[in-house]
Amino acid sequence: MEDMIIAVVAIFFTIGIPVLAMATHFALRPLVRDLAEALGPMKRDRERIARLTERIEQLEGESRERGELLDQLAEAELFRRQLEEHTGGETPRDLT
Repeated sequence: MEDMIIAVVAIFFTIGIPVLAMATHFALRPLVRDLAEALGPMKRDRERIARLTERIEQLEGESRERGELLDQLAEAELFRRQLEEHTGGETPRDLT
């Protein structure tokens, strides 16, 4: 009887505990990793970086729009100067 108990305990310790440990490891590993990411500073950093990226893209877009407006204004000013040269200094309002 004692030999049988020793054999069962030996089999449990050599096979059962490693199998149980591996099952627990594979079952809990994703859960622990997700919890660590959700509670850790990495998620806040990623969110902050995403917000900053959006703000930078918005600022770049506004800068591009301002540059285009400045180009249009420069073209309009050049056109006005050329028009004044051709009309002898008179503006279109003076011609009417």
